Amino acid sequence: MLKRLSSISFAIATIAVGCASPQPVAPGPDGSRADAPRPAAFVRIAAAVNSNPPALNNMIGAASGSAPGMEALAIMVNSPLTIVDHEGILRPILAEATPTIENGLWKLMADGTMEISWKIREGAQWHDGTPFTASDVVFTQRLQEDRDLAVFGHSSYRSIEQVDAPDPRTVVTKWRRPYLYASTAFGYEGDRSLVPVPKHLLEKPYLDDKTNFLNLTYWTTEFVGTGPYRLKEWEAGSHAIFQANDRFVLGRPKIDEIEVKFILDQSTIIANFLAGTVDVYLGRALAFDQGRQLLERMPSLKSDLAPIGAVTAYPQFLNPSPPIMANVQFRRALLHATDRQAMVDTLMDGQTSIAHTFINPKESDYKDIEPYIARYDYDPRRAAQMIEGLGYVKGLDGFYRDGAGQRLTVEARESRGSQATLVIADQWQRAGVGADVVVIPPQRNEDLEYRATFPGFEVVRRGNFRWDLKRPLSSSEAPTAESNWNGGNRGRYQSLELDALLDRHETLLSTVERTPVLGQIVRHVSENAVLLGMFYDLEPTVYSERLQNVHGKYERTTQAWNIHQWEVK
Repeated sequence: MLKRLSSISFAIATIAVGCASPQPVAPGPDGSRADAPRPAAFVRIAAAVNSNPPALNNMIGAASGSAPGMEALAIMVNSPLTIVDHEGILRPILAEATPTIENGLWKLMADGTMEISWKIREGAQWHDGTPFTASDVVFTQRLQEDRDLAVFGHSSYRSIEQVDAPDPRTVVTKWRRPYLYASTAFGYEGDRSLVPVPKHLLEKPYLDDKTNFLNLTYWTTEFVGTGPYRLKEWEAGSHAIFQANDRFVLGRPKIDEIEVKFILDQSTIIANFLAGTVDVYLGRALAFDQGRQLLERMPSLKSDLAPIGAVTAYPQFLNPSPPIMANVQFRRALLHATDRQAMVDTLMDGQTSIAHTFINPKESDYKDIEPYIARYDYDPRRAAQMIEGLGYVKGLDGFYRDGAGQRLTVEARESRGSQATLVIADQWQRAGVGADVVVIPPQRNEDLEYRATFPGFEVVRRGNFRWDLKRPLSSSEAPTAESNWNGGNRGRYQSLELDALLDRHETLLSTVERTPVLGQIVRHVSENAVLLGMFYDLEPTVYSERLQNVHGKYERTTQAWNIHQWEVK
């Protein structure tokens, strides 16, 4: 059976608590490290990701629509200043400590600005032996500020006024205003990652030919990073091979070589597990039911089960079809028509709960925001009254029709072939609303315009995005032709009122002040049925019984956050 893990809320606690980590050992004359002795026998494992990564930089991958598994690969080869672990705790990697107010690395100024500093670990270096220094961070921020390189731009970093390098091992960032998650800057944060890149390799090509900067072979076959593994082989559309980095600042990894297979079809990944040709699944893991079935067929596998946000139906708000989707009463009616508790009981073995909002009930502040939630309990009669109140009449075939006799039908689009989407569609059809399920072909996963312009609903398994509410909810994040179809606001919902609340929320460092604003955001989203939450999901990370120190995927990081500590017994 799957092992259950408790959901541990991410600490805004990282503002107040620094986390210890292993101390590095100085490199020997040849650049190698002696703190992690090499095993007598060569150790090799195989992993799989459910994508065809275009590059080894997570932001480039996310911009092209190839996010699944991208962060795991990126973490293997390029380390951040700090990283979120499997319990949601922020840990230092290239930095000596996590910035906090208590340790003096996070300073609030009297004029409302902030200053955050990081001290780089002694001995940190790039794969080619060049020291990793604060100037690399300054250069990375320069790329972020370049609007011609939209892939690097993100609203979180636009509050940074200046990044300085007073000495080679000290980074000082000055922020125009308080920002709640500033201590995670220059780290992996899903689509808003901004992990440092090497100035000594990229500054000249950036200055010489900016238009081709993102097409450099550096991002693929010639990648140089600071991570525990270095690239040995890159075969686009097939696989990549990584070898242990003797120079890694926290010590040489315990596994010598890792092959990562790029497999678009999840059934093929499962077949690889059953054949023993894959040891672990990286990035976005299997669905709950897929993991359960795999473990039933191969009980020797291990699994860690982690909370990973909610299965959610995102309505289209820009040019929806049918147009009635823009009517909040219709969206509310669909929620009343959906027996979400039955979905919890049948699809999740009753191990989770209905997603009335995007914040999980296991989060510490859920009780504080719960009064703000607008709930839509299962009530088919109420749903019928609301739809009929919009002028629809149910025909002899059991489906609603408008005044012109046109059947009321919505599209439910999704990319994983999930049972949840089929159940949602079935329940809506029982209520008289036609529902056409469209499974996105793997080859169109990277078509950003196609993904953004779905006509009805997109059903996705989206993580808990409370740490970056702007990305899925802000008007500026709605993917349009003007933004080259980039942006995390899947439904493309736009509201000046909500935008103002989002701006205010991320500037409040005090929990006492911030929680009521979060509650107002929750109220706005639920009252307007911006997201049709179904149930909180659980994601199994399945891996070979011979692997040790592997953890389930936390919703702010991947299984690979501590890949340098993995072992084979």
